[in-house]
Amino acid sequence: MQIERMHLITAAQAAQASMAENKVPGLAMAFFSGGEQVCAETLGIADSVRNLPVSMGTHFEAASLTKPVFAYLVLRLVEAGVLRLDAPLCESLPGSLPTEDPRFAQATAAHVLSHGTGLPNWGAAPLPLAFAPGQGFRYSGTGYACLQTVVEHRTGRRLDDLLQTELFGPLGMEDAAMVWTGPLNRTLARTWDEAGAPEPKRGRAQHAVALEPNAAFSLYVTIADYPKFLAQILSETGFASRVRAVRNPAGHGVEWGLGWGLYQEVIWHWGDNGGFKSFVCFDPVTRDALLIHTNGANGLHTCFDVAEHCTGFDFSNIAAMIAEAE
Repeated sequence: MQIERMHLITAAQAAQASMAENKVPGLAMAFFSGGEQVCAETLGIADSVRNLPVSMGTHFEAASLTKPVFAYLVLRLVEAGVLRLDAPLCESLPGSLPTEDPRFAQATAAHVLSHGTGLPNWGAAPLPLAFAPGQGFRYSGTGYACLQTVVEHRTGRRLDDLLQTELFGPLGMEDAAMVWTGPLNRTLARTWDEAGAPEPKRGRAQHAVALEPNAAFSLYVTIADYPKFLAQILSETGFASRVRAVRNPAGHGVEWGLGWGLYQEVIWHWGDNGGFKSFVCFDPVTRDALLIHTNGANGLHTCFDVAEHCTGFDFSNIAAMIAEAE
């Protein structure tokens, strides 16, 4: 996958056309070429009630783009000897388990990061296992939540504190946060539904925001933040090899590695928190990458439209796998 320079020039036009077609009000995007960020751009409306355009300071819910960030932290803890990818979660999982199925005793951090635990995405415990750990693919936020508990137990620190000191601070992700706050809400974009109608602003009253850190979905970022994480992983020679150390078949030619989706040469992830949709992908050979945040329920259509326009890569199998995972 390669970002085409001539298509990058017209990326904003392609985005605006797709936004209009799909009733997506606002978008923020960033592109890398050869491991270096070449541009960041914002388009459309962040909040129609306050008449605010999307800006470099607009916060989006990164949704499941939180998972690759958490996975990176886990891999660093493994390198430091704090965790083992092949150790059973139950050895360090305090409190009740998410399932009563005895096969869960086999589940490891590697199974979590590659969505191979057998747990469903979410639900009330006790949850059923679709298969024995390591014997299939089932996208699971619950699995990530379990691994978060293990990480917090082994380190004695809450996830938001860990990420702030280990990643956000050192990488200069100044506006990144794992927990919703009142001040953050002032810069958080409003969302639009599938029909293109604005939804009530997310906030504590609607119980639609993250009041506790969650490794699966609770990252809040501006378009200035996540690219700094991207720049870091693009600079690490062995990063792609570590991600690809596990390849769990997920359907449509897609596999799942340690924290990321794998399709042909592309490493990718998507985010979906209702009205917030996002997409990120990179090629470890060319070190080209793109990142898109939107605040519309149809935003993934626009993400793929822009991604295909700028790269010429066919994302249809990735889109099909996502539709089945959700």
